[in-house]
Amino acid sequence: MSVTEAAGRKEIENDEIEIRLSDIVQFLKESRRRILIAAIAGLVVGALYAFAKPNMYTAQVTVMPEIQSKAAGLGGLGSLAGLAGIDISGAAGGGVDAIRPDIYPDVLKSIPFVLHLLNQPVYSEKLKATMTFKEYRERIGKEGFMSWITGGSSDSKKDPENGKLDPKNFSQAIQLTKEQEELVKVIQANVTATYDKKTGILTLTATEQDPVVAATVVRLSLEYLTNYITTYRTEKAHKQVDFLTQRVSEAKGRYQSAEYAVSAYRDRNRNLFLQTAKIDEQRLQADYLLEQSVFNELSKQLEQAKIKVQEETPVFKILEPATVPLRKSGPKRTFIMIGFAVAGAFISLLILVFRRFLRSYSTHAA
Repeated sequence: MSVTEAAGRKEIENDEIEIRLSDIVQFLKESRRRILIAAIAGLVVGALYAFAKPNMYTAQVTVMPEIQSKAAGLGGLGSLAGLAGIDISGAAGGGVDAIRPDIYPDVLKSIPFVLHLLNQPVYSEKLKATMTFKEYRERIGKEGFMSWITGGSSDSKKDPENGKLDPKNFSQAIQLTKEQEELVKVIQANVTATYDKKTGILTLTATEQDPVVAATVVRLSLEYLTNYITTYRTEKAHKQVDFLTQRVSEAKGRYQSAEYAVSAYRDRNRNLFLQTAKIDEQRLQADYLLEQSVFNELSKQLEQAKIKVQEETPVFKILEPATVPLRKSGPKRTFIMIGFAVAGAFISLLILVFRRFLRSYSTHAA
């Protein structure tokens, strides 16, 4: 081996840093105090953060919505496929309603639902007052340590029309300010719905700082969803009922007028035996029978339309009603504090390892 090759091999060997288990143990013993201090510091920061977060309460309600399938030809096979989470209704040529139970959660994610919810009255056990849900969110957002740090909410000081791109609403579209948009996002995150295709059970949950408000919000969410689905399925039948009600009223007026005309004519011509009088009487009698037939037929259709409304009205069987939660669902302060402590120790360990590596590298290079 040449002198040059030997020198290069020796240089490579010198560049290699050998790490033994005993070195790691010794390093941890030497650094345990700093790591412990960092863990305690992380624990303190975690405690400040955890106890600054308000208690949250979760209320839920479970219902079993009615599934109106038009695929009658499949019979029991459709029910078995539904339990397996398979939708074979399309194969029967009929399908199901446009609003299926699996898209009910999307209804509760819509902006119209949130705007409707904000205007509903709630009672806050924490504030000891009844107010709209929007007022509750504004007042509850001004309290607490975190809101004090961030300066609180300034929504009440701002003009509600400020920040809208179309103040006169020429577009006739829903407009939200930045503050309203943030509030909508918070409510959409706190109010959720999940549908289990296998069991057919719909679960609605609401999370709020006040247990009574949480129970109220989940109840209002179920009422909105029930009314929305009921309106969708019965809207056409209701229009039919309204239309037939007007037609029946008009037909009844014509029927009564024709009946009165026949009776009045007979009273005036009681002792006449002219053929022309009989012809007039027959004409009035025919008009009367026609109007009577139309009135009876429209009345029958009106009753059938009312029955159709009842048939189309969906059924929501409540399995577990909304109850006021007695125990908080969050935050998990113990896990938050442990997480901060572990993060502090880990960050401290990385810093110490990096410093040790730089020190060893500089010493070796020298």
